[in-house]
Amino acid sequence: MGGRLAKSAAHRCNMKVLITANSFASCDDAPARRLEEAGFEITRNPYGRLLTEDELIELCHDKDAVILSTDSFTKRVIENCPGLKVVSRYGVGVDNVDREALRRAGIPLEITKNANSDSVADHAIGLMLALTHHISVCSELYRKGEFKKLRGRDLAGSTVGIIGLGAVGKRVAERVVGGFGCRVLANDVFYDETFIDRYEIITTDVDTIFRESDYVSLHLPSLSEYKGFVNREKLQLMKPDAVLINTARSELVDKDALLSALKEGRLGGYGADVSYREPYVDREFCAFDNVVITPHNAAVTVEAINKMSMISVDNVLKYF
Repeated sequence: MGGRLAKSAAHRCNMKVLITANSFASCDDAPARRLEEAGFEITRNPYGRLLTEDELIELCHDKDAVILSTDSFTKRVIENCPGLKVVSRYGVGVDNVDREALRRAGIPLEITKNANSDSVADHAIGLMLALTHHISVCSELYRKGEFKKLRGRDLAGSTVGIIGLGAVGKRVAERVVGGFGCRVLANDVFYDETFIDRYEIITTDVDTIFRESDYVSLHLPSLSEYKGFVNREKLQLMKPDAVLINTARSELVDKDALLSALKEGRLGGYGADVSYREPYVDREFCAFDNVVITPHNAAVTVEAINKMSMISVDNVLKYF
C-alpha cells in the first residue's frame, strides 16, 4: 500500500533525485529501476569523484532528494536547495553533513544502517592479517623479484581489543572469537549483554585495552569528543609489537602521535581504511613497511553496494 502511494505521488509530482555515490547500483541496476518506476528523474554524479560545494549546488538546487556519498553537504549547499525534501546517506557516517542546517530546514537525514557492517569487519580482519603476516610487504618484494621470508605472528589465540562494540565491532568480535579463538576486550558506552555473554567478551576500561591487546580495532562514531582519541599517551600504553586498526575515521587517531610512534618503533603496525586528507594520499605513512592503508574501500564489495543502494532507495521512497 505504502509503496503504491509513494509511486503514484512521485508520478504526480515528477520528482527529481541526485545520486552522488558513484558505486550506487553499479553491481545490480534494480535500485535505480525502482526509483525510475516510482517516477523519479535520476541525475548521476558526472565527475566520478567527490563533488565541491559549487558542483553540489549546481546539480542539487532543483532536486527533491539526494542519495549522498561522502561529499560535504554544507549549510551553503542546503540553503541553495529550496525544494530538497530528504537526504539519504549512502553509508552510515554523517560527519560530512551539516545536520543542524538540515534540522532547521526541516529536512530528514537517513542512513543505510548495518548495510556494510560485514564488509568493514572483513576488511578489519584483513588488515590485521596483512600486517602481522607481512602480506603486503612480501608481495611487493616478490613483484620486485626478491624471494624473501619475513617472520610473522598469528592472529589466532591473541588478545583483540575492540573500542566501540556497535554493528561493526560486533562483527569483528564474532570473527576473531569464532574463527581465531581470540580473547576479546571491549569498551563502549552501552553493551548488548546477551552478545557479551555469548562470545565471552571482557568489558573493561580503554587503558586496559591499549595495555593488554595485541590488536586494537577502532569502531567509534565520528563525534567531536572522539577527535584525537588515540593520543600519545594511549599509544605509549601499547605493546611495542601491537597493531592498531582504524576502519572508522582518521581523526580518531592523533596523526603526529601516530607518526612519532612509528618512527620510534613503538608500534607494531598501523592498518587503516581511512586517510587524513581524503581523497588524497597521506604520503608521510608510505615510508613505513608496517603500515597498510587502503583508500576507504572496505565497503566497496558487491554485497555492501547492493545493500546500501537498496536501503538508500528505501529511505527516499518511504518519505514520499
